Amino acid sequence: MVIDHIDAIWSHHALGKMFFVGRATFPLFCYAVAIAVVKAHARSADETKKTIRRYIARLLVLAVVAEPFYLFALHEYRANVIFTLTAGIFFADLSYRIKPWQMYALYTIAIVSMLWALPMEFGLAGVVVPAAVLQVMHGNKRALPFLLVLLMVMNAGGIHLLFHASPAAWEYAVVTGLFCIILPWLVLDVARKMPQKKRFLPKYALHVFYPGHMVILRLIWMAMHR
Repeated sequence: MVIDHIDAIWSHHALGKMFFVGRATFPLFCYAVAIAVVKAHARSADETKKTIRRYIARLLVLAVVAEPFYLFALHEYRANVIFTLTAGIFFADLSYRIKPWQMYALYTIAIVSMLWALPMEFGLAGVVVPAAVLQVMHGNKRALPFLLVLLMVMNAGGIHLLFHASPAAWEYAVVTGLFCIILPWLVLDVARKMPQKKRFLPKYALHVFYPGHMVILRLIWMAMHR
């Protein structure tokens, strides 16, 4: 995430390799959301509802608080990624309560929606990725193709523009999608082999780090360009 934001804030996405590496961040966050929803559903029905509502409320507050910092740091006028993850919790929870084919229909709608650029990071495709991850974790093989396509297109809001672009633009979009699939898988594979003991970071460390590091990077950029 830091690598991605250094590329965005300091070089305005001029460093393609940094952008590719940064694309691994969001799928990993989606995996964390899926795990949180799985843990919530391991409780009683009443406790599950309360936990899901608490997750959504907590992330929504963070999303609202972080938005001014996001706009200041990145100068991108859209909803930050925490809004996407908040909606992701809702759809991951929904996947427990509706039939699989209904989720497939939602995935299809999300994929088609990426033909247009939406004012939200990773668009509707990003919103339903946690649900697809969760279904794959539960052994639903039919959800896997949807997950792979969602990961491929979630960075390509307004993908219809590629039809009027050069072959290099298509190559860039495909490579970005592959990084969204391969790199997170490698990270998770390494993580599974590590000893699982106590929490690596304090509970709310990322809540502070997300807006904080973007502001620091922007201030450093401003200081360098005085």
